Amino acid sequence: MWVVVCAGILLGTSACNQQTATTANTTSPATSNAHSDRQVVSDFADRVVIPTYQVFAQKAAQLATAIETFVQNPNEETLAAAQNAWRDARSPWEQSESFTFGPADSLGYDAAIDSWPVNETDLTAVLQSNDPLTVETIQKRQDTEKGFHAIEFLLFGTDNNKQVSDFNQRELEYLQALGKDFSRVANELVASWTKGVAGQPAYREVLASAGASNNSSYPTLSSGAAEIVQGMIDSLDEVANEKIGEPLAQQDTKLLESRFSFHTLEDLKSNVKGAENVYLGRFPAMNTNGKGISTAVAQVNPDLDARIKSQFQRSMTALESIPAPLETAIANPQAVPQIQTAQTTIDSLQQTLRQEVLPLVQN
Repeated sequence: MWVVVCAGILLGTSACNQQTATTANTTSPATSNAHSDRQVVSDFADRVVIPTYQVFAQKAAQLATAIETFVQNPNEETLAAAQNAWRDARSPWEQSESFTFGPADSLGYDAAIDSWPVNETDLTAVLQSNDPLTVETIQKRQDTEKGFHAIEFLLFGTDNNKQVSDFNQRELEYLQALGKDFSRVANELVASWTKGVAGQPAYREVLASAGASNNSSYPTLSSGAAEIVQGMIDSLDEVANEKIGEPLAQQDTKLLESRFSFHTLEDLKSNVKGAENVYLGRFPAMNTNGKGISTAVAQVNPDLDARIKSQFQRSMTALESIPAPLETAIANPQAVPQIQTAQTTIDSLQQTLRQEVLPLVQN
């Protein structure tokens, strides 16, 4: 258990106190450190996850409002405002991809919000059908026919060049319903962590009580910490090997996540920033700071902590060196080396987390 490892190092002892989280109210030095380690888990929920989702829900509501304004008064200004609102909502969402476990996964919120790549044929079939397009009917559609990328397809067109004159009434109806449903799902996602939904307790309480005797989801404190680390690993692995690696290897822009809006590169930056937020226990957009996984790593191996922080910086620098947009850079031989560098740098970061940090918190 990772709290025991940290305690032993801080005390300079070779013996480990095998206490569990349920005995964390004693006054021994080992318990004091256990409290700090528990705070890493609770701060993750309170200072990273919940604020990120709250900002996302705010941006989702603003997107729905901007879409409604555009639908009611279609012109170049209202279209640009809706497109910008879509971009604004991407940042907090993509930063959240290091914690798509829990209700985001089990209750289907992640899939309903951000399934990709979308199938243009399916979206066109929806538009050509006579099916009613309401919030209620949108909820029942498959995930690739709603959420971020269905909205993106309608707002930006296939090559980020859609004009007001390109919209028909059916597209406006679809867009309007998508925006309302999108905001609804975002609010439910926040509630799933703060209040509980679908008869389930608030997930914040589930994770923060890791190690409690009645916690079947996280029977040990280390299992809660491992979930957090695994979330970073999964997100960065997806960035390096799926979001960058596959389109680059196949030279296929259709595999890029936000190809309709030419926004994929910004998505990738937000993914890395989000993983760094988790590691450091913060969400800068809301000025929240707490104890992150970095705190525990630094107690055991400060050199490893410094190396990981440097890897995050290098990963972001590598992404920033790619000429935007990625949708055109990926086919540019002169840009390929920068893209490859970003891919390998981010993959190296996730390997460090997988091979060195995950075992640390699992022990």
